[in-house]
Amino acid sequence: MGRKIRMGLVGCGRVAENHILAAGKCADVEITAVAGGRKSGELGKRIGAKVLDVEEICASSLVDALCILTPPQFHYRYTMEAIKAGKHVLVEKPVSFSVDEIKEMKWAAEEKGVVCMPGHSYLYLAELVRMKKTLEEKRLGNPGYLYLAENYYMPPELTVKYTGPETDVLCHQLYLSLAFLGKPIRLSAFRTNIEGGANQTGGPQISVMMEYDRGTVAQIFVSWAAEDHSSDPWTFKIKIIGNQGSMHFSRRDFVENVGEGFEQSLYQEMFDREMKWFLEECIGRGNQPLSTMEDAKWVCRLHGLVMKAIEEKKVVEVSEWIK
Repeated sequence: MGRKIRMGLVGCGRVAENHILAAGKCADVEITAVAGGRKSGELGKRIGAKVLDVEEICASSLVDALCILTPPQFHYRYTMEAIKAGKHVLVEKPVSFSVDEIKEMKWAAEEKGVVCMPGHSYLYLAELVRMKKTLEEKRLGNPGYLYLAENYYMPPELTVKYTGPETDVLCHQLYLSLAFLGKPIRLSAFRTNIEGGANQTGGPQISVMMEYDRGTVAQIFVSWAAEDHSSDPWTFKIKIIGNQGSMHFSRRDFVENVGEGFEQSLYQEMFDREMKWFLEECIGRGNQPLSTMEDAKWVCRLHGLVMKAIEEKKVVEVSEWIK
């Protein structure tokens, strides 16, 4: 690649640590600047990066690329500012809850000749690359059922930093379902809260059912209500059943003792692989992300229909609402 790509981080919260670790495993990048959030000063000092205002970093000559790691409502603004300044951008999920905003980001990046890559990170794990390829090769035959779950207890001190699983988690399952099966023809969805004083988060849960034109059914379940400590935990699980075979993935298939407990190593690995693809394949070789901005538009559309199904308590025909 030649000179190292100089990267800036916009947003210095929890997920920034994952991106810092991922960048540290790549030979062709150095983090030169950070911005955004009350922790930016401490973070910049710790990693030896310049601390800038958000408005400064998007146009700064200190960076060639930016990771936009802010809450979703700021993604469009900072991504557009970075693209207009000629920066490559990795924008975290959910990219936006507005299809028009995603279209503008995509068009702006194409006009400027820079990369704008959605942070749809799970698709970069080798196990899920294999799962997608196996489906494409029809080695499972006709897929009858896809199940995607993300299930854990979100403590109150973290809950207040987020909006809810339908906003902060569900996009993972939507982009995976899109990658594996394409677009559904209809869907229904429910949102509940588990009542009771013992559960301080309110126990929000989302359930989605989607039907496809091949007769396939997909089920998504995301919950912040409780941990699964059983022998087969549904912390993050995917199962595909076809008429000629089946496949399974769990993020807890690989855990490591890190001294103060066991770490789910595949969680960090997805950031590592995503960062490597962003730098080497997209910026370095001009290849497409495994999940594109076009896919991000469809995730946004499907999320809107899920929310419509929840609010109106009805089955939603996808073709009636997406032209």
